[in-house]
Parts: sequence; C-alpha cells; structure tokens
Amino acid sequence: MDDPAHERPTSAAAAALLGQMKREVFDGSRIAVIQRDLDNHVLYANAAALAMSGVSSVDEMRIDQLFAGEAARVLDDETRGRRDRQLGAYRVTLTRQDDPARQLAVEVTGLPLMDARGTVVGSIGFFRSLQHQVLTDRLRALTLSRAGRADLLPRVAEALRAELPFDLMLVSRVVADEDHWESEIVFNHPPFQQDVPTAWYALNAAQRAFMEAHDGGVHDFDAVMAEPPWSDMADEPICRQMREMSLKSSMWRRVTRGEGEEERTVATLTLLSRDRDAYDERHQALFNQLPLVEAVLCALDHAEQERDRRQLRMFRELNRCVDIQSACRCLSDALIEIFDWAHVALFRIDSARESIVRVASARRGADGRAVDTGTVWGDYAQRTDQGVLGRVVRTMAPQKIPDVALDPDYLRRPDGEPIRSELAVPILFSEGERVRFIVNVDDPRVNAFSSEHVRQLTDLAHEVAGAMERISDLTLMTECVNNVSDPIIATDAKLRIRRVNPAAQALFGASGKALEGRCLITLFEHPRALESLLDGTVAGDRIGELRVRRLTEEDAATEGADPPGADPSPAAVFVTRRDFPGQLGGHVFIARDLGPIRRSVQLEFLEDTAYELAVETQAPLGMAMSWLEGRLEAAHRPGDARDPSLARDLQTVLRQLGRVKHAFTRLAMYNREARVASRSACVVQLDSELEALLASLAASERAKVRLDAAAQRVEVEADHMQLHIVIESLLSVLLRAAPETATVRLTLVPDDRDVYLRLRGRLPPARRHGERFAAPEAAQADLRLANPLLGKLMKNQGGSFKVNALADGDTEFVLGFPRGRTHG
Repeated sequence: MDDPAHERPTSAAAAALLGQMKREVFDGSRIAVIQRDLDNHVLYANAAALAMSGVSSVDEMRIDQLFAGEAARVLDDETRGRRDRQLGAYRVTLTRQDDPARQLAVEVTGLPLMDARGTVVGSIGFFRSLQHQVLTDRLRALTLSRAGRADLLPRVAEALRAELPFDLMLVSRVVADEDHWESEIVFNHPPFQQDVPTAWYALNAAQRAFMEAHDGGVHDFDAVMAEPPWSDMADEPICRQMREMSLKSSMWRRVTRGEGEEERTVATLTLLSRDRDAYDERHQALFNQLPLVEAVLCALDHAEQERDRRQLRMFRELNRCVDIQSACRCLSDALIEIFDWAHVALFRIDSARESIVRVASARRGADGRAVDTGTVWGDYAQRTDQGVLGRVVRTMAPQKIPDVALDPDYLRRPDGEPIRSELAVPILFSEGERVRFIVNVDDPRVNAFSSEHVRQLTDLAHEVAGAMERISDLTLMTECVNNVSDPIIATDAKLRIRRVNPAAQALFGASGKALEGRCLITLFEHPRALESLLDGTVAGDRIGELRVRRLTEEDAATEGADPPGADPSPAAVFVTRRDFPGQLGGHVFIARDLGPIRRSVQLEFLEDTAYELAVETQAPLGMAMSWLEGRLEAAHRPGDARDPSLARDLQTVLRQLGRVKHAFTRLAMYNREARVASRSACVVQLDSELEALLASLAASERAKVRLDAAAQRVEVEADHMQLHIVIESLLSVLLRAAPETATVRLTLVPDDRDVYLRLRGRLPPARRHGERFAAPEAAQADLRLANPLLGKLMKNQGGSFKVNALADGDTEFVLGFPRGRTHG
C-alpha cells in the first residue's frame, strides 16, 4: 500500500515559486545551480554554472563530461539517493568541458524534485566552489615544503595562475623609512630582462602617500600611468617596456611585516594582464584572502638568511688572512656573493703620498660567483682630492651616486667598463681619525643601490674594520720582523722551529722551509742553556752566548737547504727569548751578532773618552793660546824690538792649536749620551768668549766676521763646553758657506732677563734626492738634519734656539741665554 505522503501532489504555487526563484535568485547567484532529470539531462543552469563548466549555453552542458572519472561513480550513488527522496551533500572534483586538463573541486548540495503525484523526476544541485580553499591549502603546503628554497615563488606563481590568470607577476622589495621609499623588482614570472635596466626606483612624496594610503587595488594600467602621481614614472624604462608588452590591467597588494606601530611595508605583489578589465572586486577579494604574504616573506627571509650565511663565511675567511692584500681580495669576493653586485673594489688610502691606491677587485661571473679581475696592488691610483673616492676621504662618510653622469666629481677609470651608479663606503680604524680603506661598488645599472644598501655596507664596514686593523698591524709586524737585521726564531714549547725571518735563514745558511720543524738545539754547538730551558730547569730571558752549528752538505741535501759556504768558522750570537701567551705556547728567540755589539760598545767608549778629553783640554788649550796671543801682541807692539820670524811662528802655532781645539769640540759634539743634561752651568762673560773665539780664527776667516758687541759686559748662565760647541758649529757652517765678498755678522742683544746672540750669514742651496733647491728654507732644514742636537744643547742650558729666513736670502740663527745672576 502506497504511503499517502507519496501521493500528495505538489501544489501549483510551489512550482510557480520554483520558477520565480530561478529567475530572481538562481540567475544572479554566484553559486552554480544545475537542474537535471534522472537521466542526467540538464534542464537549467545559471550563469555561474555555465562558467564553472566552461560552456556558453545549457544545450552544450553534458553531465557525463562534467562528472568524469571517479566523479561519475559518485554521481551514480547520489542519483540513487535522489530517487529515494534523500538530500545529498558531498564533495567531488569536476572536469571542465572546455579544458579537460583543468579540474574543479566543489561541494554539492542535492535536492530531489517531484512531480504533482510526488514522484521524483529530477534533482537540483547547488555547487559551491572549493577551488579557493584548495588553492589556499596548496599555497600553504608549498610555503611549508619549499621554504628556504629558491623555487618557492616560481611554484607559487604557477599555482596562482590557474585561478588568477596573469601575463606578468612581479614581487618588488621595498625599503621604506622616514626619508625614503625605494623598491626593486626581485622576482618576475615569467622571467624577462629589462631593456634599459634600472635597479631601485625612488618614490616621490605623492607616490609614497598613495602607497601608504592603500593596501592594494585594481587599476587600468594605461590610465593610472597617465595621471598623477604615477605619470612622473611613465618614462621609466620598466614602464615603457610594460606598455610595449601590451599590459592593460593590474592588481597589487602590499606585503607588510609586524603589527601596530611596528608594522612596515617590505614588498609589493603585482599581477598584470594583457586583457583590459581582467580583474574586478571578486578577484581582488580572492587575491587578498590567499596566503601570499607568507610565501613572499619566506622568499625574502630565504634571501636574507643566505646573505647572513655568506657573511658569516666571509668573517671566517677574513680571520684566516695574514696580509692586507689577501684580506682585501677576500672582502671583495665576499661582497659580490653576499649582495650579488656587479663589481667591487678595495682601495687603500696612502696618507704619506696623499693618494688612493687600488688593492683588489672582483666582478660577478655568469654563475653568480666572484671572479678575480687580475688587479695588482697599485695598478690604479688617484689623488685624495679627486673624484668620488676623494670626497669619501674628505667627508669620512659614504657616498651613493645614483647616476655618475650627473656627478661632476666622477672620474672614469681606465678599465673601460660601463658604469652608471656607484657606492663608496669608508673603513675607519679604532682611532677614527682618518679613512684607511674604501669599499667601492659600481654597477652598469642606474640607481643600483638603495639607502638600505648604504646602511648594510656601512654596518659591514664597521664590523670588518677591527679585522682589517689587526691584519694591518700583523702585516706591519711581519714586515718589521722580516726586515730586521737580527735573526728571529719562533718555536713551540718543544723548541721545534715554527717560523724564522730572513736574517735567521742567513745565519743558519738554510731556507725557512728547511728550518721549520727542526729542533733549535741542533742548530747550536753545546746548547746547554737551551737544553735546560727544555727541561724546565732554567726560565731566564737571557740564554747567553752560543755558537751556530753550520749545516753539513748531508744536512743541506736532506733538508733542501743551501750547501754551506767556504767559511767554516761558526758565528757567535747572543740569544735572548720571550714567551708566547700561555694559550699559544712557545718561545721567540732573538740571536744578536756579537760583532756589532762589541763594535757598538767600543764606539760608545770612544765617544765618552773623546768627550772627556775635549772637556779636559779646553782649559789648558785656552790658557796656552791666551799666553801665546799675548806674546804675539807684544811682538807687534810699537817701540819694542820686533822679531818678524817669531811673529810668524807664533801665528802658525796659534793656528794649529785653534784647529786642535776646534777638532776636539767637533768630536765631542757627536756623543749623544754625554749630552743628556748640562754638565755644569756657570756665569760666562759671553762677549769675552766671543772675542776669544774670533781671535782663534785664521786671519782670512777673522776678516769675514763682524762682531757687534754691547756697550757693557754681558754675563750669561751657560755650560761653558756646550756653549762653545753650539757657537763654533754654527760659525763654522757660516764661514764655510760665505763667499769671499760676504761677511758673517754676530750681534749681541741684551734684554732684561735674556741675552740673544744673532749669527747671520748666507747658506748655499741644498740638494735632496738629486734635485737642487735654492730656497733658504731647504738649507735650514738640511742644517737641522746635520746638527739635530743643537736645540737640545741650548735647552739643556735653559736657553733657546731659532732659525729665521730673512727677506734678502740670508739665514739668521738666534741663540737665547738667561742672564747671569751672579758676577764671576
């Protein structure tokens, strides 16, 4: 017996309501609606269903093609459920009729449809697309699985392209702060090459305000580039190229990091299409809902992490460098790979020559790795007051040149490579007084460097400055050790040689490689002190005198050393040592040749003896010369019996004694140690001493000197010996330089507290480095170099020493003495 409910007919009002719903609700719904009979003939499909199936009319729609493969089995099961008057809710993957390779995931709600007698005659299905959810899940899965890989964004772009068709996808990295908003295209899909490359684009105030006021948008590309604020960029190379690609529509969104006040824009994501009006609000909503921000941030983080890893590798390699040139090469190669720059060069500032010298450079190869350009130290140099590099030296600040053609200071280098933009950052050492090195980056693209690059490279320069300073000090110490005349040997705690300098190689008659690894004990005869040091019984710094054991021919052949020379006598050296820090362990030995030491002691003894001899002979010689001068004056006095031969003999003896006195004075002058302090300060009658000094001169020399004495006797406090050394030295120089017609003028100028002696004459021009200089200043400089202790001698006596160049070409030496406090 049939169920009465099955026999209850559907009312005409319900049928009319269904028809009205088709017209008013279903036709405009975004949910796909399909009505079919039980034989799978489509009776009705709204616009959303037609778009979902990929057909233009209901007559073209085929359920068997839409539900293909596994979906057909699901459809059969659900059809049986509709026959039994059951509601259906299921998920299935459909196949588009226009593109069988494209499948759609949908969620279907099915309702049975009955006739007037209550018999099921068909069904109506509501298809809610799950493609957005599937795409969301796929994008998240890609982000999780491909994070940290370079192919993340290309895979995301291909996945996005199925739902949001585009002809070009761009990801631009943004550097934004209070003063700048700059962007650089870091990813494009499909890849294309800019015809006229420009790296970073700087936004003006209006463009920046637009970007900060919008999180994204849909635009007509031609229209938006024709109106402010973007019309200012219409002539940029990338915009011209996009117009040539016939791109008409664009859709973009901002990619931010952080929240609240810490939120900042780090990138923009843009889709462009050749179809006009390709995107609408529905596409914009989907574009904003998809997890694209996470994918872009992961890609940017991957690039940042890769830079950090390369930077860490750079510091490790830099710490292994032992000389400046290898350190500069390491730094230039690393910067190429860290920042993917085109060309990097390192310059050293030679302050002594006021020049900027190129030390190393590298360029980016086709594989992105650094390639050495073959630069050698000093192959390019320029003055410190020229070019962009000179500006870095003067300002001690980074210099970013967006376009070198617009910078008047830019100097083209002889390499011939095309350069459009340049970035130069100084490296300062700990004292911070001047620039020591410059990192110079150039690129063939316009505006290739952003403000973020300036900050990053400046921070990096601060970090590597310490390492560069240590390497500079190490290079200096290595040069000092290698060029010192004393043999230096570095050993470990077991006295095995680790390194020797060239002087040590010459001492032992072997190369450094032949000596390394040998025990130091085997290189000396009877090395008991070294054996005691190895045993730990002696820890003194003075090892003592040892004799070097020459290598035999067998040792030389075995160790690869030079064969011994003809001199079989072993060299005697005096060995001292210093310990390495405790963490390192080992010793540094200095073997000094005893021959020069003995000669130095002998010379020092001779200098001291000469000084004492000169001091002790001054008074007897002065007394003898004074007595002889009295006899000479008596021989010429009128009224007495003159003896011409006696006068000539006295003049000859006085001349010879004057030479002896002058020779002792000059000999004593070169003893540095004997003049550390004043011997004995006493009251000296300066005018009388000058008269006595002039009387000791030869007649021809005396005729060239004019003494302008004071009206009264002048007494000063001075060391008698040192006073004579200074005055005789200066007078001797002036007399030797004075021509026959010139004179040397001595003037005494007493003051209330001091007495000044002015010695004035003409000095010859000096010669330096093969060139002749006529300036008096050059002659004065040579005199100061030849007599470096005159100023010190005057200071020891409480006096002063000055040199003046006069307008007429003469040179004036001014000696200042304190007035005598007592009378002698």
